[in-house]
Amino acid sequence: MINEPYILFTRIPIQKDESGHLFCDPLWAKDLKLHLEYIDKFGICCPVEQSNKTEGLKDITGLGIKWVFELKRDYGLKSVLQNLLPNFAVVTKACKKAKIVHSGGAGWAFPLSFYLLLLKPFFSFQWVIVIESSFWMLGQNEKKTFRNIIEHYVHKILLTRCVKIANARIFTQSFYREYFLGNEKERTMINPATWVDKDNIVSVEMVNRRFQDRVDDTVHIFCPMRLIKDKGVFVVFDAIEKLQSMEVKVHITIMGVGELGDDCRHFVNNDYGNVDVEYQEPVDYGEAFLKVLARYDFVLIPTLKQEQSRIVFDAFSQGVAVIGSETSGIMDITNRDNAFIFKTGDSSSLVEVINNISRNPDVALQMGLSGLKYAAGKTHLQMHQDRLKFLSDTLSTQCP
Repeated sequence: MINEPYILFTRIPIQKDESGHLFCDPLWAKDLKLHLEYIDKFGICCPVEQSNKTEGLKDITGLGIKWVFELKRDYGLKSVLQNLLPNFAVVTKACKKAKIVHSGGAGWAFPLSFYLLLLKPFFSFQWVIVIESSFWMLGQNEKKTFRNIIEHYVHKILLTRCVKIANARIFTQSFYREYFLGNEKERTMINPATWVDKDNIVSVEMVNRRFQDRVDDTVHIFCPMRLIKDKGVFVVFDAIEKLQSMEVKVHITIMGVGELGDDCRHFVNNDYGNVDVEYQEPVDYGEAFLKVLARYDFVLIPTLKQEQSRIVFDAFSQGVAVIGSETSGIMDITNRDNAFIFKTGDSSSLVEVINNISRNPDVALQMGLSGLKYAAGKTHLQMHQDRLKFLSDTLSTQCP
C-alpha cells in the first residue's frame, strides 16, 4: 500500500452533476478503482464538467477519491489560451498537496507533465511518469506539415526532460524507453497496457470447439479501429482491392467510427470477388466486444504509428491470433507463434500474409491457442500489481 498523498494528473475528463456526484467513462472508472486498491490517499487533477447528462457513465463518488482538483477542459485554441493560467494555478495547488505525482505523455492540447516540469524545481514531490501513447509522433510516410513538425519536436524535447528527471518511469513498450532514454534503464519499467480481466479469458476447450464448428475454410478477419488515416484504413482498402483478383476465401469485418466512416461504408458496398467485406457498427467495449471478437480467426491491426494497441491482449484472451503491422508496439507483445507481421503501411505485404493464411486456414487454431497461452496472467489487475511492486521498489515511500 502506498500511504503518501498521491495525485494523478490527467486530461481524461469527469463529470459532476448538480448534487456533486462524480461520473466518468466505465473503463476509466475501472482503472481508478484498481489505483485505489493500493493507494491509500489518492487524488486526481483533471478536467471537470458540470452536467446532469450521465447516461452511459459510471458513478465514482463512492470510490474513496480524497481530492479532486478541477481543471477547465480545452476544446480549441481560444480555450487553450484562456485556460492556460487558470489550469496552471490548479495544478500548482494540487502539487502542494501531493507527495507523489503521476502524469503521462499525452493529452490535448498538451500533457499536464509540461506543467509539472515547470513546477518540479519548486516542490519536493516524487514523480511517476507513464508513457503509453505517441499520437504526436510523426508516423512512417506521414506528410510533414509545419504544425505536425512543431508538435513532434516540442513533445520530444519536453517529454524527454520530464522522463529524465522523473523518479519512476513506466513505459508500455521498449521503443518508448529507448526513444527517450537510450540505453538508460534505471528507475524504469516496461509494463504493457491490458484491460483484460481473468474472467474474460476463454478456455482451450472453447477455442477448439469454435474451430470444430466451422462450416467451411473461409478465413474470418476482424479489423476494429478508429477510422482515421493513422490507423491504416487505406492500407486495408488497398489490400482488399488487390486480393479480389486472387483465389482466396476471406471475410473481413471492419468496425469503428471516425472521420473516414463514410469512406468505409461506401467502400464495403462494392464487390471484391472472393473477398467478402462488411462494416459493423461498434459495440460497447467489454463483454459485448469480446463476444464479437471471439467469432473470428484473426484480428487485423494495420496501425501506422508506434502506439501499442490493447486489442492484441483482447484477441489473445479469446484465442484469436493477430495480423499486425511491423511497429514496435505490436512487435513487443507478439511473437511468430501467435501473430503474422507485415511491413507497416505496405498493402502488398499485407496481401501476402492474407493470401498465405487463406491457403493454410488451419494455422489459425494453433496460433490462437498460442496467443491464449501468452495471455495467461496478463490481466488489468496484474498490470496494476506489477506497477505497485515497481513503485514500492523504486520510490522512497513505505509500501508494506
